[in-house]
Amino acid sequence: MKISDKIFGAILICFSVFVLIYSRSLPSLPGYKYGSGFFPAFTAVFLLGCGIILLARGIRFKDKLLVLGEWTKSPRLVANICLIPLSIVFYMLVSDHLGFVPTVIIITTFTIWWLRRKFISSLVITTICAVFAYVFFSKIMLVPLPAGFLGF
Repeated sequence: MKISDKIFGAILICFSVFVLIYSRSLPSLPGYKYGSGFFPAFTAVFLLGCGIILLARGIRFKDKLLVLGEWTKSPRLVANICLIPLSIVFYMLVSDHLGFVPTVIIITTFTIWWLRRKFISSLVITTICAVFAYVFFSKIMLVPLPAGFLGF
């Protein structure tokens, strides 16, 4: 699948204009020439230039906006691609209620099962990884994770 440089250029231009406008609202530090909006504005100017170059290049080469690859004809491969964004949305919607560990176990078990079709091994691997991630981030790194109904 190939997406035209015209589309990416237009997206970069819109994003950089948004960042430029938003960076003007960030507070300035008293006594300094450069405030907290300097680096985002500087980066946005760079991205604006890149977006203009991409848009001009796309217009010059007159390429198609979207060319689909052969893999897009396979529903299974398309589902594989959609699995990760859907997992992220599922995590955002459910993690506060279920908690980190059960949510990660559900998402990762389903993902491994979907790709390998072995449920028991995916559940075992997922449970070990979820508990390890919980201990590492919550207990060692002190990152607050959603507690959920289990309370840990």
